[in-house]
Amino acid sequence: INDKWISFRSQIKNPHLSALFTYRELVKDEWKRDFLATQADFFDTSIIKPNQVHSSKVLFYNKNISKEDCDGTFSDNKRFVCSIQVADCMPIYFAHQYKYIFGLVHAGWRGLVNNIIINSGKLLLSKGYNLGDFDIIIGPSIQACCFEVGSDVVSLFDEKFIKNKNNGKFKVKLQQYAFNHLREIGFLKNNISIVKDCTYCMPKKYFSFRREGQKAGRMIGLIGARNTQGF
Repeated sequence: INDKWISFRSQIKNPHLSALFTYRELVKDEWKRDFLATQADFFDTSIIKPNQVHSSKVLFYNKNISKEDCDGTFSDNKRFVCSIQVADCMPIYFAHQYKYIFGLVHAGWRGLVNNIIINSGKLLLSKGYNLGDFDIIIGPSIQACCFEVGSDVVSLFDEKFIKNKNNGKFKVKLQQYAFNHLREIGFLKNNISIVKDCTYCMPKKYFSFRREGQKAGRMIGLIGARNTQGF
């Protein structure tokens, strides 16, 4: 078991793809995303690094990498690695079951209510892919036990994803909301995995912006082609 990151290899049917999510231990300067990709044995270390702005914008990269404002990236180029950084928001991984197609989305509550998941599905459909051929992993993120919001935010969510605390505050089941959107657009229930770890509840493992504020570090998510010679 690696003590620096979680490997999602077991949740991905495609033997040529790999995905990971770092623990908070990886905060040293030398553990940049490029170096991490080398250590984790990805095929290449050409990292797509979106400028995350809590948007619902997702982009597809296949020839050139440019840093743009968006919160989800997809690729069919095995020399690219998709990346994001998070500290409570959901890292959502997309891995085609037999082709070199993969993606990674940064989904906070703003992105969710503005349909970043629906946009991701539409992007893949526009490229001619069958959504039923993708494995999806919703990684460690703040869970309903700790995601407390007021009436202004909760009004944006369907009531079936809300727990009322009876004190003017509410708790939202973000992972179930994401799961519901994935199903609505056409991804298959049996292909979706949800990691139950709550980033807020587990300070020894994860950073949490809600718990630590501006001083919180960030976990890194990566997905891309494996360097199968190294396995």
